[in-house]
This record gives sequence, structure tokens and C-alpha cells, in this order.
Amino acid sequence: MAEPPESPSEQNSGDNNSSRGDRSRQGAANARLVMIMAVIGALLVFTVAALLNWPSAENPPPGLAQKPTTTAPPPDFEAPAGTCLNWTQDDASDISEVPCSEPHLFEMTGTTEVWARFGPDAEFPSTEVFNEIKTKRCADVARQYLRNGFDPNGRYEVSAFLPSKQSWNSGDRTLHCALQQPGPAGQLYRFTGKVDSLDQSDIYDVGTCLGISGSSVSSPVECSKPHSVEMTGVADLSQKFKDGRPATEKQDEFLLTTCQKQLADYAGGKNVAEDKGLSLYWDNISKQSWQAGSRKVNCKVAATLDDGGFAPVTGSVTGEISISDQPAPEKTPQPGVPADGQR
Repeated sequence: MAEPPESPSEQNSGDNNSSRGDRSRQGAANARLVMIMAVIGALLVFTVAALLNWPSAENPPPGLAQKPTTTAPPPDFEAPAGTCLNWTQDDASDISEVPCSEPHLFEMTGTTEVWARFGPDAEFPSTEVFNEIKTKRCADVARQYLRNGFDPNGRYEVSAFLPSKQSWNSGDRTLHCALQQPGPAGQLYRFTGKVDSLDQSDIYDVGTCLGISGSSVSSPVECSKPHSVEMTGVADLSQKFKDGRPATEKQDEFLLTTCQKQLADYAGGKNVAEDKGLSLYWDNISKQSWQAGSRKVNCKVAATLDDGGFAPVTGSVTGEISISDQPAPEKTPQPGVPADGQR
């Protein structure tokens, strides 16, 4: 029996980071959906445990309802590469296969076996080990599925249906890999179309504000509510660079001019954001992202702190704002839960 998908907990480092501190056949189908629903019955419990690094998916945080698990794996679980899945309930109890042309949360990319690392007598791995395995092995599957066009720093991230403890003890070593679109707090956003036909650049629409938890970025919120970051533009590096990925310094030269202009147009004046105590910054595109075809980054403003975090801002830079000198309340993330709407 496979467990539900994990939300990624690893963060990219090195050149992946920003230089400015910042860094979702009817009979056969019905039979398959019954099995898929059994596979994902404990979605929320597992994904919360994975993100918060609890030692086991079977030890959810206090107060979170326990979800039943099936004692034996479905013998004919089938979700081939290219299958798209969607659900609306927090526990994924209404999961269904949908056409990829409709909004969905999961795009299956294939399977991978981990027998080479775990023999027949191996103990059931911890959440941390499963995270490591899933991230590496399912990234390899995604690269093969997308013909080396997967952006590991983009808006789509790898996930997997993992074996349960019961099926592991029965010899199951299969990871069913997929792509998903999580927000900053791990909630899943729907996307339409297959990833190989979509722009993987990790950008938001201009005017989007990202929430704040403590001094960290959280899920999108209305800009009238306390938030960490406001998107003021989208810069396309392909407008300037045609012959390969530019060095970070060259990116910054282009983005400084481009983002300053976009901010002035958005805010209504050249020095509006600075006069309100907000700083302009952007992300850079890594070599891997460039090779996968990503060319766009957001220009953004925030009230940055000396330690690299954010102060809560209420209101949009286009109007009146207030910046709090008190940290925002920390919010418990809900990874794996469908978010409202699309990114």
C-alpha cells in the first residue's frame, strides 16, 4: 500500500539562491481510482510529518486527526506516467483522475525502485530518509520524463506515493513519482496542462502578496493583510540574453534597470517604495534552471530585516502601507492540502 505524496522539505543552495537575500474507459478507470483513493487516504498526515521533519509519518502532531491506513497494498496500483490527478478535500478522499487539460494537483512521471539501497530485510526508512530518496530518485525520473527539461528550482517540484510500512514489509520498494506545484507553505496549487508545455519559471502574477509567518514567507494573501513580499514586476532575461545563461553579475545589471522601471510604473513613481521603507530585490536564474528553459523572475519589494527575514507589511506599495516592528505570528503549515484557486 503506497502512502501519499510528501511535500519537499529540502532547500536549494549555492548558485540557486538569490544574490539579494531571497530567496497545488470507464470501468477500468473506476477500478483504478478506487485503488488510487486507498493509496492517498492519509495524505495530510504524511505530508505534515514530512515537512516538519517528525521522525515518522505514523506520528502526526498533537490535535491532528488520525487517518486509517490499509493493511495490504492494492496489487494492481496503476497511475502511469502522464496521468493527472486532482482532489478537493484536505485528506484527498475525493481524488480522481482528470484530463491534464483541466486544473489538477499531480502529474505522474513514472516509477523507480529502491532495491539497490534497501534489501528484503531492510527496516522501514524514516521520514528524513524517504525525503532524501524521493528528492533524488524522483528528480531523476522527472528529468527522464521531461527529456532533461526539468527545472529543479522552478515552480514544479517532485513528490511521490511512498510505500506504507505494511507494503514495505511485504517487499514493496516502488516509488510512484509525480510533479506538483506547492506554495511557500507547502499547500498545493492546481495547474492546467502538462509540465512539458508550461513555463517552469518560479514566478507569481504582478500584484501578488505572499503572507508572513514569523519573519518567513508564507502562502499568498491579499495585500491589505500582513505580508512579507509584494510582486511588482516580471523580468524576462531572454529579452537581453540570447546565447546562454549570463553570469549572476550580468543578470543583476539587467535586473536592476528592469526592476527599477517596473517598480516605478507599478508604484507610481521612482522613489515611492524607498520612501515607504521598502527594498527592491529579485531572484537570479541558476544554470540548471536556464538549461530547463526558465527565463523569468519576479521583481519584488519587502521590508527586509538585518538577519535576512521580513517585517510584516500591511497595504500595497501602490497606496498606504504600514510596517510593523513586531514579528508576525507563526502559522502551522498545511502541506499537501489543496490551496484555493491557482497560482
